[in-house]
Amino acid sequence: MPDIAPLKGLLYNQELVAKMDEVITPPFDVISPEEQEMYHKRHPYNIIRLILGQEKPGDSERNNWYTRAAATLAAWQMEGVLIRDPKPAFYEYEIEYKEVPDLSKHRKGFICLVRLEDFSSGSVLPHEHTYEGTKAERLKLMRACNANLSQIFSLYSDPSQIVSQYLHEGRDAKPMFSFQDKSSIHHRMWRVTQPEAIKNVVDFMRDKSLFIADGHHRYETALNYQKIMQEKLPERGGRASFNYVLMYLANMHQDGLSILPTHRMFVRMDQFQLDSFLARATDYFEVVRFPFDATGRSQALEEFLNSLHSAGDRHYIGVYESKAGQFVLLKLRAEVENESWRAQLPPSLQKLDVVVLTELVLKRLLNVDEGILNDEALIKYRHDVLEAIEQVDRGLFQLAFLLNKTKIEQLQEVANSGLFMPHKSTYFYPKVIDGSVINLLDPSEDVPV
Repeated sequence: MPDIAPLKGLLYNQELVAKMDEVITPPFDVISPEEQEMYHKRHPYNIIRLILGQEKPGDSERNNWYTRAAATLAAWQMEGVLIRDPKPAFYEYEIEYKEVPDLSKHRKGFICLVRLEDFSSGSVLPHEHTYEGTKAERLKLMRACNANLSQIFSLYSDPSQIVSQYLHEGRDAKPMFSFQDKSSIHHRMWRVTQPEAIKNVVDFMRDKSLFIADGHHRYETALNYQKIMQEKLPERGGRASFNYVLMYLANMHQDGLSILPTHRMFVRMDQFQLDSFLARATDYFEVVRFPFDATGRSQALEEFLNSLHSAGDRHYIGVYESKAGQFVLLKLRAEVENESWRAQLPPSLQKLDVVVLTELVLKRLLNVDEGILNDEALIKYRHDVLEAIEQVDRGLFQLAFLLNKTKIEQLQEVANSGLFMPHKSTYFYPKVIDGSVINLLDPSEDVPV
C-alpha cells in the first residue's frame, strides 16, 4: 500500500516573485502553442521555462530546450529565485473556483512524495492509456533536470475526512501564499511540518489505494527514470530520492471535485459522409437530428445540448460536422446493450460513453484503426462543448463527437479492475498548477522517514 513522505520543497522566493499568478501555469499537456508563448512573455521567472521551453533554430542533442530548462533551474536556485525549504513538510493546498458561473466549489488536497510502485502492486492505480511519444519527451526533461517539476494528481478514499483534519491541525497558522489567478481561481497553500500530524497522515494512508486522476504520463515517466537510476546506482537504498515521485492527493469524497467531459475532435476524417454514417448507425442507435438554418441555430443548439445532458445512465453521443446544418444525437438502443461487440468488454468498461464511442462508433462503424486513435496530430480534445462546436464552425476541425462526463465512481471501478479507459477519458477541473512546489531528485539524498 502507498508509502507517502514529506519533502523539502523547492519554492518560489516571494520576496523576488511578489505575484504568484504571474509565474504559475497549468500542466504542460493542456498548454496550447499560443498559451506557451503567452506564459513566456508573462514573467521572466514563469515556470513555463522549466516545463515547456521553446525550441530554437540550431537546437542539437547538447543544446535544446531540455538542457536550457536544466540550466535555468540551476540558475534560479543560485540567484535565490527558488529556495528549498529547510524542513520536510506536507503542503496543504486548497482552491476555490466556479465550475459554472453560479456554482462555487472548494477543493482540498495536499502535496507529498509517494514511493514509486509498479501498477501491478495495487498501491497506485491508473485508468487511462498513455502516449509513448509524450513519455519519451518527459523523460528527456526529467533526466536533464533531475527533478519533479510537476505533481501528479491522485485520489484516495476518506469518507470521514480524517486526513483533512490532521492536516488542518498540523499546518502553520499563516498560508505560504494566497492569490487569485487569471482564471479567477483562488489558491492557498500551507506548510505542515508538525511531526505528529505528518505521522498520523502517513499511517492513515498506508491502507489506501491511490487512483491517478491526472498525470499518467508523468507517473510512467518517473518509473522509467527510477529504473535508469537504480541500474546506475545499485548500491542506493529504497529511500533514495529517485524511488519517490511528487503527488497532489485529494480525497475523492468531497464536493470540490469536478470532472469535465472530453470531446473528441478530428482534424480530418477522410471518406466520412454524415448521411451514410447515420444510416449505418441506426442498427445500434436511435438517431435524433436537430436541423437549423441561420435564424434557428441557437434554439437547435439549446435543444440538442439539453437532450445530450439528459442521458442519465443511458449512452448518448453527439455528432457535429462542419457545414452540415444540424446537430445529431445518437442514443444507444436498449436491445443492443448485450450484443457481441459490447459483451466482450469487461463490465466496468461497458458503462462508459467513451468506450461506446471508441469501440462501436469509431472502430466498428467508421473503421478507424488504432494508428489514428493514437495519433495526437489527428485527434484533439476539448472540454467545453461550446468551444468544441465553435472550432468546428471555424474550420479548425472537420468533425466533433460530443460526450457527457465520466463519473468518479466509474473511474474508481475501472482502476480497481486493473483496466484502462481510452486516451483522455477524464478531465479533472481545475488542473493542479505547476509552480507551487518542485521536488529535487538528488541521487545521493534519501527521502526523510
